[in-house]
Amino acid sequence: MQLIQVEFNTIITLLGMVCATVAGVVGYYAAYVKKQPALIKTNDTIFRAHRAFGSFATILFLLGLFAGIVGFIGALTINEPPLELQSPSFNIHTWGSFIVLVIILWKSYHSYFDKRPLYGHRKWLGPAAFFAWAFTWISAAISYYVRTVPPNLQHPPPVFLLPYQLLWVQLILPFLIGGIIGYVILRKATLAQK
Repeated sequence: MQLIQVEFNTIITLLGMVCATVAGVVGYYAAYVKKQPALIKTNDTIFRAHRAFGSFATILFLLGLFAGIVGFIGALTINEPPLELQSPSFNIHTWGSFIVLVIILWKSYHSYFDKRPLYGHRKWLGPAAFFAWAFTWISAAISYYVRTVPPNLQHPPPVFLLPYQLLWVQLILPFLIGGIIGYVILRKATLAQK
């Protein structure tokens, strides 16, 4: 069983979505359910989970971004992978990724260098980063999967991901796994507070 580059990139995006979901669940709980964004700093369990999973999501985004930039430059210069300007999945994923890049970089800047606005008037950047990740995951997975079946067969069928017939399950999986991990973390955090 050989893992090809595009399936590997899709797996990286899946793992990033799992991490973004965990960070999103924990952040949403603190900022919107409890209405205490400071819980992200004051509750040790929530703090460590949000920091760790958010950092993993950022690193995985950067890995995917590097692969995406290399692929985009290859498409523009040597048409490898093909520059498919007529393909909706190519256009949605490629051009939408520029907006995602701005949101993720903006959120990352505040997370690491200027955290105060995230607790106030830029609290919306957390959910925006989660939805940007969701867009990235869904558009990347669909873009990959539609190229594993005719009429646009460019890649062999997935080896480690689910088959094309179970695409809908594959799309839901990182949200489900991340939600379960987030629930376990929040349960531990709330039990520790009692």
